Amino acid sequence: MKTRLRMTARISAGIAASAAAILAGMLPFAASAQNIPTRIIVPFTAGGATDTVARGLASRLSQAWNQTVLVENKPGAAGTIGARQVANAAPDGRTLLIVASGHAINELVHEKLPYRTVEDFTPIAQVVDVPNVLLVPKNSPYKNVMELVAASKDKPSLLSYGTSGSGTSVHLAGELFKSMSGAHLEAIFFKGDSESLTNVMGAHVPASINTVPGAKEQIDAGNVRALAVTSRTRVPVLGNIPTVAEAGVPGYDVSTWFGILGPKGMDPAVVKRINADIRTAMTSADVAKQLSDKGMIIKVGTPADFDQLIRGEIGKWRPVVERLGLRGKN
Repeated sequence: MKTRLRMTARISAGIAASAAAILAGMLPFAASAQNIPTRIIVPFTAGGATDTVARGLASRLSQAWNQTVLVENKPGAAGTIGARQVANAAPDGRTLLIVASGHAINELVHEKLPYRTVEDFTPIAQVVDVPNVLLVPKNSPYKNVMELVAASKDKPSLLSYGTSGSGTSVHLAGELFKSMSGAHLEAIFFKGDSESLTNVMGAHVPASINTVPGAKEQIDAGNVRALAVTSRTRVPVLGNIPTVAEAGVPGYDVSTWFGILGPKGMDPAVVKRINADIRTAMTSADVAKQLSDKGMIIKVGTPADFDQLIRGEIGKWRPVVERLGLRGKN
Protein backbone atom coordinates (compact mmCIF):
# COMPACT_ATOMS: atom_id res chain seq x y z
CA MET A 1 0.00 0.00 0.00
CA LYS A 2 2.78 2.45 0.93
CA THR A 3 4.61 1.71 -2.32
CA ARG A 4 1.42 2.35 -4.26
CA LEU A 5 0.87 5.65 -2.43
CA ARG A 6 4.44 6.76 -3.15
CA MET A 7 3.96 5.94 -6.84
CA THR A 8 0.68 7.86 -6.90
CA ALA A 9 2.36 10.86 -5.26
CA ARG A 10 5.19 10.80 -7.79
CA ILE A 11 2.72 10.59 -10.67
CA SER A 12 0.69 13.48 -9.24
CA ALA A 13 3.86 15.56 -8.79
CA GLY A 14 4.88 14.77 -12.34
CA ILE A 15 1.49 15.81 -13.68
CA ALA A 16 1.66 19.05 -11.68
CA ALA A 17 5.15 19.80 -12.96
CA SER A 18 4.08 19.11 -16.54
CA ALA A 19 1.05 21.36 -16.15
CA ALA A 20 3.25 24.12 -14.74
CA ALA A 21 5.65 23.79 -17.65
CA ILE A 22 2.79 23.94 -20.15
CA LEU A 23 1.35 27.00 -18.42
CA ALA A 24 4.74 28.70 -18.39
CA GLY A 25 5.10 28.03 -22.10
CA MET A 26 1.74 29.65 -22.74
CA LEU A 27 2.71 32.80 -20.90
CA PRO A 28 4.69 35.54 -22.61
CA PHE A 29 7.11 35.42 -19.68
CA ALA A 30 8.27 31.83 -19.37
CA ALA A 31 10.24 32.48 -16.17
CA SER A 32 7.36 33.98 -14.20
CA ALA A 33 7.88 31.41 -11.46
CA GLN A 34 11.22 33.03 -10.64
CA ASN A 35 9.49 36.44 -10.61
CA ILE A 36 11.78 37.76 -13.33
CA PRO A 37 10.18 40.96 -14.67
CA THR A 38 9.51 41.66 -18.32
CA ARG A 39 11.32 44.72 -19.65
CA ILE A 40 10.34 47.13 -22.39
CA ILE A 41 13.49 48.86 -23.60
CA VAL A 42 12.95 52.45 -24.74
CA PRO A 43 15.95 53.47 -26.89
CA PHE A 44 15.37 57.17 -26.17
CA THR A 45 15.35 59.46 -23.13
CA ALA A 46 12.46 59.52 -20.64
CA GLY A 47 9.61 61.94 -21.16
CA GLY A 48 9.27 61.76 -24.93
CA ALA A 49 6.40 60.32 -26.96
CA THR A 50 8.03 56.89 -27.23
CA ASP A 51 8.52 56.75 -23.48
CA THR A 52 4.92 57.85 -22.84
CA VAL A 53 3.53 55.06 -25.01
CA ALA A 54 5.82 52.46 -23.43
CA ARG A 55 4.84 53.38 -19.87
CA GLY A 56 1.11 53.31 -20.60
CA LEU A 57 1.50 49.92 -22.26
CA ALA A 58 3.70 48.54 -19.47
CA SER A 59 1.15 49.49 -16.82
CA ARG A 60 -1.65 47.60 -18.56
CA LEU A 61 0.50 44.56 -19.34
CA SER A 62 1.57 44.38 -15.70
CA GLN A 63 -2.08 44.05 -14.75
CA ALA A 64 -2.85 41.53 -17.48
CA TRP A 65 0.12 39.31 -16.67
CA ASN A 66 0.04 39.83 -12.90
CA GLN A 67 3.74 40.49 -13.12
CA THR A 68 6.01 43.52 -13.13
CA VAL A 69 6.68 45.02 -16.56
CA LEU A 70 9.52 47.53 -16.33
CA VAL A 71 10.37 50.36 -18.71
CA GLU A 72 14.11 50.93 -19.14
CA ASN A 73 15.47 53.90 -21.06
CA LYS A 74 18.61 53.11 -23.04
CA PRO A 75 19.13 56.23 -25.19
CA GLY A 76 21.92 56.96 -27.63
CA ALA A 77 23.07 56.64 -31.23
CA ALA A 78 19.65 57.29 -32.79
CA GLY A 79 18.09 54.40 -30.89
CA THR A 80 20.65 51.78 -31.90
CA ILE A 81 22.10 51.23 -28.40
CA GLY A 82 18.80 50.02 -26.97
CA ALA A 83 18.01 48.06 -30.12
CA ARG A 84 21.34 46.23 -29.93
CA GLN A 85 20.60 45.19 -26.34
CA VAL A 86 17.32 43.60 -27.37
CA ALA A 87 18.80 41.98 -30.48
CA ASN A 88 21.26 40.20 -28.19
CA ALA A 89 18.69 39.19 -25.55
CA ALA A 90 17.23 35.74 -25.02
CA PRO A 91 14.09 35.17 -27.13
CA ASP A 92 11.92 34.27 -24.13
CA GLY A 93 9.47 37.17 -24.27
CA ARG A 94 10.93 38.92 -21.23
CA THR A 95 12.87 41.58 -23.17
CA LEU A 96 10.94 43.73 -25.60
CA LEU A 97 11.82 46.85 -27.58
CA ILE A 98 9.63 49.79 -28.53
CA VAL A 99 10.78 51.37 -31.78
CA ALA A 100 9.76 54.35 -33.88
CA SER A 101 10.00 54.97 -37.62
CA GLY A 102 13.69 55.74 -37.27
CA HIS A 103 14.32 52.02 -36.70
CA ALA A 104 13.76 51.42 -40.42
CA ILE A 105 15.62 54.57 -41.46
CA ASN A 106 18.74 53.75 -39.42
CA GLU A 107 19.60 50.92 -41.79
CA LEU A 108 19.64 53.41 -44.66
CA VAL A 109 21.68 56.22 -43.09
CA HIS A 110 24.20 54.29 -40.97
CA GLU A 111 26.87 52.33 -42.80
CA LYS A 112 27.36 49.91 -39.91
CA LEU A 113 24.71 48.83 -37.45
CA PRO A 114 25.35 46.37 -34.59
CA TYR A 115 22.37 44.30 -35.77
CA ARG A 116 20.26 43.55 -38.84
CA THR A 117 17.08 45.61 -38.89
CA VAL A 118 14.75 42.86 -40.10
CA GLU A 119 16.54 39.58 -39.48
CA ASP A 120 17.62 40.15 -35.86
CA PHE A 121 14.19 40.98 -34.42
CA THR A 122 10.77 39.39 -34.08
CA PRO A 123 7.94 41.78 -35.02
CA ILE A 124 5.14 41.67 -32.45
CA ALA A 125 2.82 44.64 -33.03
CA GLN A 126 2.59 48.19 -34.22
CA VAL A 127 0.93 50.20 -31.46
CA VAL A 128 0.32 53.78 -32.65
CA ASP A 129 0.66 56.19 -35.53
CA VAL A 130 1.91 59.68 -34.67
CA PRO A 131 1.11 62.15 -37.45
CA ASN A 132 3.25 65.18 -38.10
CA VAL A 133 1.96 68.67 -38.82
CA LEU A 134 3.21 71.43 -41.11
CA LEU A 135 3.39 74.68 -39.14
CA VAL A 136 4.04 78.35 -39.87
CA PRO A 137 4.29 81.29 -37.42
CA LYS A 138 0.95 82.69 -36.27
CA ASN A 139 1.45 85.88 -38.31
CA SER A 140 2.77 84.13 -41.41
CA PRO A 141 1.48 85.38 -44.78
CA TYR A 142 0.95 81.76 -45.86
CA LYS A 143 -2.59 80.63 -45.12
CA ASN A 144 -2.42 77.20 -46.76
CA VAL A 145 0.01 74.63 -48.12
CA MET A 146 -0.06 75.73 -51.74
CA GLU A 147 0.63 79.36 -50.84
CA LEU A 148 3.78 78.19 -49.07
CA VAL A 149 4.75 76.01 -52.04
CA ALA A 150 4.14 78.86 -54.52
CA ALA A 151 6.21 81.30 -52.45
CA SER A 152 9.09 78.83 -52.26
CA LYS A 153 9.07 78.46 -56.05
CA ASP A 154 9.10 82.24 -56.50
CA LYS A 155 12.09 82.54 -54.16
CA PRO A 156 14.15 79.34 -54.57
CA SER A 157 16.43 78.57 -51.62
CA LEU A 158 15.20 81.58 -49.63
CA LEU A 159 12.56 79.73 -47.64
CA SER A 160 13.35 77.04 -45.10
CA TYR A 161 11.66 74.63 -42.76
CA GLY A 162 12.72 73.51 -39.31
CA THR A 163 13.09 69.87 -38.44
CA SER A 164 14.53 67.69 -35.69
CA GLY A 165 17.81 66.44 -37.10
CA SER A 166 19.28 65.15 -40.34
CA GLY A 167 18.05 61.72 -41.34
CA THR A 168 15.20 61.62 -38.82
CA SER A 169 11.71 60.54 -39.85
CA VAL A 170 10.49 64.14 -39.56
CA HIS A 171 13.32 65.38 -41.78
CA LEU A 172 12.52 62.77 -44.42
CA ALA A 173 8.84 63.71 -44.20
CA GLY A 174 9.88 67.22 -45.19
CA GLU A 175 12.05 66.02 -48.04
CA LEU A 176 9.25 63.82 -49.39
CA PHE A 177 6.94 66.84 -49.21
CA LYS A 178 9.42 68.87 -51.24
CA SER A 179 9.78 66.11 -53.80
CA MET A 180 6.04 65.60 -54.25
CA SER A 181 5.01 69.27 -54.15
CA GLY A 182 7.93 70.81 -56.02
CA ALA A 183 8.57 73.18 -53.12
CA HIS A 184 12.00 74.80 -52.73
CA LEU A 185 12.60 74.67 -48.99
CA GLU A 186 15.94 74.31 -47.22
CA ALA A 187 15.99 72.08 -44.15
CA ILE A 188 17.20 73.73 -40.94
CA PHE A 189 18.17 71.19 -38.30
CA PHE A 190 17.48 71.56 -34.60
CA LYS A 191 18.31 69.30 -31.66
CA GLY A 192 14.77 68.06 -31.28
CA ASP A 193 11.08 68.57 -31.89
CA SER A 194 10.68 71.13 -29.10
CA GLU A 195 13.55 73.31 -30.35
CA SER A 196 12.14 73.27 -33.87
CA LEU A 197 8.74 74.25 -32.48
CA THR A 198 10.21 77.12 -30.46
CA ASN A 199 11.88 78.53 -33.56
CA VAL A 200 8.75 78.51 -35.71
CA MET A 201 6.79 80.07 -32.84
CA GLY A 202 9.36 82.85 -32.75
CA ALA A 203 9.26 83.24 -36.56
CA HIS A 204 12.95 82.39 -36.80
CA VAL A 205 12.03 79.90 -39.53
CA PRO A 206 9.12 80.38 -41.95
CA ALA A 207 7.84 76.82 -41.50
CA SER A 208 8.48 73.62 -39.60
CA ILE A 209 7.33 70.02 -39.45
CA ASN A 210 6.60 68.76 -35.95
CA THR A 211 4.80 65.88 -34.31
CA VAL A 212 1.15 66.50 -33.50
CA PRO A 213 1.60 65.54 -29.80
CA GLY A 214 4.49 67.98 -29.49
CA ALA A 215 2.74 70.86 -31.25
CA LYS A 216 -0.92 70.47 -30.25
CA GLU A 217 -0.77 72.69 -27.16
CA GLN A 218 0.78 75.58 -29.09
CA ILE A 219 -1.65 75.12 -31.98
CA ASP A 220 -4.60 75.24 -29.57
CA ALA A 221 -3.15 78.36 -27.91
CA GLY A 222 -2.83 80.12 -31.27
CA ASN A 223 0.94 80.47 -30.99
CA VAL A 224 1.48 78.77 -34.37
CA ARG A 225 -0.71 78.11 -37.39
CA ALA A 226 -1.19 74.57 -38.61
CA LEU A 227 -1.44 74.29 -42.40
CA ALA A 228 -1.86 70.53 -42.75
CA VAL A 229 -1.26 67.17 -41.09
CA THR A 230 0.97 64.67 -42.87
CA SER A 231 -1.15 61.55 -42.35
CA ARG A 232 -3.47 59.94 -44.88
CA THR A 233 -6.53 60.96 -42.87
CA ARG A 234 -7.28 63.90 -40.62
CA VAL A 235 -6.30 63.75 -36.96
CA PRO A 236 -9.34 63.81 -34.62
CA VAL A 237 -7.80 66.29 -32.16
CA LEU A 238 -7.09 68.66 -35.08
CA GLY A 239 -10.20 67.82 -37.06
CA ASN A 240 -10.40 71.18 -38.86
CA ILE A 241 -6.85 70.88 -40.23
CA PRO A 242 -6.66 69.26 -43.70
CA THR A 243 -4.19 66.59 -44.71
CA VAL A 244 -1.30 67.52 -46.99
CA ALA A 245 -2.98 65.41 -49.68
CA GLU A 246 -6.25 67.35 -49.29
CA ALA A 247 -4.31 70.61 -49.33
CA GLY A 248 -2.88 70.01 -52.80
CA VAL A 249 -0.27 67.23 -52.72
CA PRO A 250 -2.16 64.06 -53.73
CA GLY A 251 -0.83 60.78 -52.41
CA TYR A 252 1.28 62.29 -49.63
CA ASP A 253 1.06 60.17 -46.47
CA VAL A 254 3.67 60.16 -43.71
CA SER A 255 3.32 59.35 -40.03
CA THR A 256 5.77 58.41 -37.35
CA TRP A 257 4.86 54.95 -36.05
CA PHE A 258 5.71 53.10 -32.87
CA GLY A 259 5.77 49.34 -32.43
CA ILE A 260 7.02 46.47 -30.30
CA LEU A 261 9.78 44.06 -31.31
CA GLY A 262 11.45 41.14 -29.56
CA PRO A 263 14.70 39.30 -30.25
CA LYS A 264 14.77 36.94 -33.22
CA GLY A 265 13.72 33.34 -32.62
CA MET A 266 10.74 33.92 -30.35
CA ASP A 267 8.14 31.18 -30.05
CA PRO A 268 5.23 32.08 -32.40
CA ALA A 269 2.72 31.09 -29.72
CA VAL A 270 4.29 33.55 -27.28
CA VAL A 271 4.35 36.26 -29.96
CA LYS A 272 0.66 35.68 -30.66
CA ARG A 273 -0.18 35.94 -26.96
CA ILE A 274 1.79 39.14 -26.45
CA ASN A 275 0.24 40.65 -29.59
CA ALA A 276 -3.26 39.91 -28.27
CA ASP A 277 -2.45 41.38 -24.87
CA ILE A 278 -0.96 44.50 -26.46
CA ARG A 279 -4.14 44.95 -28.50
CA THR A 280 -6.24 44.70 -25.33
CA ALA A 281 -3.95 47.12 -23.47
CA MET A 282 -3.81 49.75 -26.22
CA THR A 283 -7.57 49.74 -26.75
CA SER A 284 -8.38 49.95 -23.04
CA ALA A 285 -10.32 53.11 -22.23
CA ASP A 286 -7.64 54.81 -20.12
CA VAL A 287 -4.67 54.19 -22.41
CA ALA A 288 -6.64 54.97 -25.58
CA LYS A 289 -7.89 58.27 -24.15
CA GLN A 290 -4.49 59.29 -22.80
CA LEU A 291 -2.80 58.78 -26.15
CA SER A 292 -5.67 59.94 -28.37
CA ASP A 293 -5.90 63.22 -26.45
CA LYS A 294 -2.27 63.83 -27.41
CA GLY A 295 -2.99 63.28 -31.09
CA MET A 296 -1.75 59.71 -31.35
CA ILE A 297 -3.78 57.20 -33.34
CA ILE A 298 -4.08 53.70 -31.84
CA LYS A 299 -3.20 51.11 -34.48
CA VAL A 300 -2.49 47.50 -33.50
CA GLY A 301 -2.21 44.90 -36.25
CA THR A 302 -0.76 41.42 -36.50
CA PRO A 303 2.94 40.56 -36.26
CA ALA A 304 2.91 40.02 -40.03
CA ASP A 305 1.41 43.49 -40.53
CA PHE A 306 4.21 45.05 -38.51
CA ASP A 307 6.87 43.09 -40.39
CA GLN A 308 5.41 44.31 -43.67
CA LEU A 309 5.33 47.90 -42.39
CA ILE A 310 9.03 47.87 -41.46
CA ARG A 311 10.07 46.34 -44.79
CA GLY A 312 7.85 48.79 -46.66
CA GLU A 313 9.32 51.77 -44.82
CA ILE A 314 12.85 50.72 -45.73
CA GLY A 315 11.83 50.59 -49.38
CA LYS A 316 9.90 53.87 -49.16
CA TRP A 317 12.73 55.90 -47.70
CA ARG A 318 15.67 54.34 -49.53
CA PRO A 319 15.43 56.56 -52.65
CA VAL A 320 14.97 59.67 -50.49
CA VAL A 321 18.07 58.88 -48.43
CA GLU A 322 20.07 58.08 -51.57
CA ARG A 323 18.97 61.28 -53.29
CA LEU A 324 20.03 63.34 -50.28
CA GLY A 325 23.31 61.46 -49.87
CA LEU A 326 22.66 60.86 -46.17
CA ARG A 327 24.29 57.46 -45.81
CA GLY A 328 27.29 57.57 -43.53
CA LYS A 329 26.66 61.18 -42.46
CA ASN A 330 24.78 60.40 -39.24
